[in-house]
Amino acid sequence: MKRYASHLTTALGFALLALSPSYATAQDYRPAVAEFRAGYATGDRSLEGHFWYPTLAEGEEGLLRGSAVWRDVTGHLDARIAPGVFPVVLISHGMYGNSLNQAWLAKMLASEGIISIMPNHPGTTSFGRDPEQARQLWLRATDLSVSFDALLTDPRVADHMDPTRVAAAGHSLGGYTVMAAAGARHDVAHFETSCEGAPERADCQALDMWKVGHSPDDLEDLQSDRSDPRIRTVIPLDLGGTQTFSPSSLQEIEMPVLVLGAGRQDMLDQSVESRALAEALPAQSVTHFEIEDAGHFDFMGVCVEGGYDILKREEPGDEIVCVQGMEARDSQHAQIFELIMAHLQKTGVVSAH
Repeated sequence: MKRYASHLTTALGFALLALSPSYATAQDYRPAVAEFRAGYATGDRSLEGHFWYPTLAEGEEGLLRGSAVWRDVTGHLDARIAPGVFPVVLISHGMYGNSLNQAWLAKMLASEGIISIMPNHPGTTSFGRDPEQARQLWLRATDLSVSFDALLTDPRVADHMDPTRVAAAGHSLGGYTVMAAAGARHDVAHFETSCEGAPERADCQALDMWKVGHSPDDLEDLQSDRSDPRIRTVIPLDLGGTQTFSPSSLQEIEMPVLVLGAGRQDMLDQSVESRALAEALPAQSVTHFEIEDAGHFDFMGVCVEGGYDILKREEPGDEIVCVQGMEARDSQHAQIFELIMAHLQKTGVVSAH
């Protein structure tokens, strides 16, 4: 049944609180994190990133990355994984993001006994802005599959991942990525038509800047099916790129999809993104929430005091990422996590306890 909420009501809040004990883990897991590397069989694309996992390690967490703008990312670094076999969530970062943008989510998932795999997508990362690699947009979904394959043979975690319980979640352009991994196919003609009356739209500008779909040599790969049959459900987080997809391919998606949109609409127009995606998917497959007062960057990390001022001074315009980015973002994270966990339980990725 399709559900749409332009605001998370008090009733929904009570419902989520009622759900929370049902996925409480029997073990007292702590979050651990390590780096990984992977490569395409063709040898022409290399990946690196982070994976988070449950551990029973004790003591203080170590510093993975510090920042003058973002809250420190900490975890039990390279700790031994806890005994057991765990579900997996593949997480895709947004445009010019990186594998730590959703570390807050992966860390919370690890504490619930879930492994998260978070590759950096070449060409569209914070520290690797390469238009030539970005043009190969179709490889983003495949990056998730290649990363998963690599860790399935990694002795650190290979025997601890359940390949039958796999989900994918992605923020912004990462939302586009996980929808492609679910079977949504890029449609160049459809996208060009949608941009004719709105060339200033963020997705239109980004794909034009990267020349996505400009070369006839790219069209077959760009518009191909990039789905991974191991994925049971996907969760786009305030995605960008809905209008790139063939409407017929969206109608063909049978797996459950949880669409989370930003009610504040400070970056993306929900009527052409999350709302439009929810309307285009089969009604029996989609659940859609537009989270009250959430902004696009509330799906990223928490800012520290002074972070807004640093960005305004040193990177004018980027300070938007820290608007309501401290205590209010912590509150948004709690709501987002509740929704995701309830969905993972409902779809069987996470077992009820």
